[in-house]
Amino acid sequence: MAKESFFTISEIFRDRKKLIVFLACVAVSILSWLMISLSQDYNTTALVPVNYINFPENKVLLNNVPEQMAVNISGSGFDLMKYDERLIEDTLTINLDDLKMSVYGDYERGYLDPSILSRSLQKRINGEIGINRVLSDSIEFLFDLKVSRTLRVKPMVTYTLAKGHVLVDSIISDPEEVEVFGPLSVLDTLKYLKTLSFDIGVINSIKAYRVPIVLDRYGNDARVELDSVKIQLVVDRLTEKRFMINPEQLNVPVSLQMLCFPNSVEVIAQVPLSSFDKITKSQFHITIDYNQMQDGFMGLPVNIERWPNAAAKVSLNPKQVEIVFSKIEE
Repeated sequence: MAKESFFTISEIFRDRKKLIVFLACVAVSILSWLMISLSQDYNTTALVPVNYINFPENKVLLNNVPEQMAVNISGSGFDLMKYDERLIEDTLTINLDDLKMSVYGDYERGYLDPSILSRSLQKRINGEIGINRVLSDSIEFLFDLKVSRTLRVKPMVTYTLAKGHVLVDSIISDPEEVEVFGPLSVLDTLKYLKTLSFDIGVINSIKAYRVPIVLDRYGNDARVELDSVKIQLVVDRLTEKRFMINPEQLNVPVSLQMLCFPNSVEVIAQVPLSSFDKITKSQFHITIDYNQMQDGFMGLPVNIERWPNAAAKVSLNPKQVEIVFSKIEE
């Protein structure tokens, strides 16, 4: 009986010739398996990037449309390996001249037929692999009429004034109004455009910033003539200015003469340094009213009726005066 011959793994790795033969056999086996596998047909799904051209004129797109679409494809393993990377990396350009339009309330709605997309993909890859169908739902486009409106800019600014300082005027936007382009249904509901919100912190001098205008909630195609505005805050230090003013007497019966003590009241105003010389006595008006008299109390409160806008704070000294009446003889 012939002696049975075989090699162990350790013998193969110790003998170089046997190792080479062994590795060659393994390589041939793997290659044969790959050739058989790649020659078979397969189905798979690919995500294809898309780009849209020829949007309808004078229309604004209101909704978001997909930047990729899922496609079921079939072909041999060789063809799928050849075209899979191309499908994923190459952008499919979709011409919106093919949109099917319909009226949807105050808007227009457009649809892209998935079969048109399948034909476009099939044409691009020259029939090497099969485009079975587009798995994504029909792509919908919602359009509104594109218009322009001139709107006021509202600065969204928060700040804290340093002690002893005042904001001289309202926050200034330059320009105060901008022209914005967007959907009719949105722009006709707006009274102003907001800037990006930001906190300046503590301020004690004039500050100016350039701030972007927020447009992200007004439609995908909304745009503004200027994408940012200059915001300025004029801050000044407060100082004190005083006047002695005789209060006007109101509602005194014609049969009586009313005297007040003191007959002049000191008006103390906190005003910006830059406006100190512009603040005058005539800009203040104080009164005492006979109708505010209380039984058993011979005094009246002093009322301030008018003061300049530039004054940050106004106080009176005294806040009430004593009164004496004398009868006017006929």
